[in-house]
Amino acid sequence: MAQLAKLVGAVFSGLSALSVEDVEDVGDVIVVRASTRGHEVACPACGTSTDRVHAFHERVLADVPVDGRRVLVRLRIRRMRCPVAECGRWTFRVRFPR
Repeated sequence: MAQLAKLVGAVFSGLSALSVEDVEDVGDVIVVRASTRGHEVACPACGTSTDRVHAFHERVLADVPVDGRRVLVRLRIRRMRCPVAECGRWTFRVRFPR
C-alpha cells in the first residue's frame, strides 16, 4: 500500500485542484477516489465567486496500467450555483487543470 500512496503522489502532483481521498487495491484494479477541492470558484459566465454547491456528480476515468493492473479514477465533481440572478448560467461544474 505504501507503493500505491507514492504512485498517487506522483500521478496527481500537478493537480492541486484535486484532493485524493482514498486508494484501494482490488486485486487486478487500483481504484483512486478523488474530488475537487471545496473552495470558492468563479462563474464562467459572469465571473462572480461562489461557494454554493448545487449538486455532485461522479466521473470514472481510466488511466494507464500500473504494474500490469488497470487504474480507475473515481472523480467526484461539484456542480455550483451562480449567486447572480441575472446571470444566464444557473449552474456550472467546477473545472480542473488537465
